[in-house]
Amino acid sequence: MAAVSASVAGASTGFVERLLRTRFTELSPERKAEILQELEREYAERYGRDVTVVDTPPMDGVEFAYGLDIARCIGCRRCVYACVHENNQSRDPQIQWIRVLRMEKEHGIELAESNAYYEPELVPEPDAFYLPVACQQCRHPACVKVCPVKATWQEPDGIVVIDSDWCIGC
Repeated sequence: MAAVSASVAGASTGFVERLLRTRFTELSPERKAEILQELEREYAERYGRDVTVVDTPPMDGVEFAYGLDIARCIGCRRCVYACVHENNQSRDPQIQWIRVLRMEKEHGIELAESNAYYEPELVPEPDAFYLPVACQQCRHPACVKVCPVKATWQEPDGIVVIDSDWCIGC
């Protein structure tokens, strides 16, 4: 326990708050309202504008889907960087829930021949095309069933959620 106390004593208040915060969906309505107000203040200070943050529940009878036009992907990985930023994934080790695969045109869509670690000077490359691989928002997501810390769940409207504060990156 002394090691935990020493570690927490040297940590920032924000880190401790995130570490000890219960999953948002399990919080009391009062605590949710407090967190939303804290976020509004933080964003207003950061961006210099009044911001409204709300907790909109899933809508009955509405199911969401995800579509992607792979013909428009140029392999720049901006979707990966935006996802990392938006979902609080930029930590060590870095967790990324989107990958972009480089495929050689002569091989076609051949996953065994793809490369997720390409580093060209300029994209798109003339001899390649790219396939972003993101969460498929499955109807029966295997990731929800196997998550050992229950950081992943599915909302009633079908959206698969990953709590970045609970995720251990396995």
